[in-house]
Amino acid sequence: MEVKKIRVTKLVIGILMIVLSIWLFLDGLLSQLLGIYATKSIFGGILEIVIAGLFIGAGIVYICLEKSPYLGGDITGLILMIIAGILGIFGGFIYAWMFLYAAIALIIGFGFYIWHRIIGTDD
Repeated sequence: MEVKKIRVTKLVIGILMIVLSIWLFLDGLLSQLLGIYATKSIFGGILEIVIAGLFIGAGIVYICLEKSPYLGGDITGLILMIIAGILGIFGGFIYAWMFLYAAIALIIGFGFYIWHRIIGTDD
């Protein structure tokens, strides 16, 4: 029963991460790089686009490997989310919303990895 919960959760979170990555890409492109909002920052826009790429990569990994009983997908997602979290923390001093994206990335990455380690790798 626990394995089924983690599969459904990975599928839903993977889809939400792809949607969030589209938002991050558009926000980084329009508001930061092109300066539609008052807070224009080229470095913040580039970081947001890179974080969007990491989010979409992790979302695809979680969707594709949701049924895998092994830790490969969780470790890949954890590494991608740690990189996104570090970039988000550094970018948070430029654009405050990146602290939120960093927190989301670290919670998702560590959450799935720890959850899969607790339930075990047997299917």
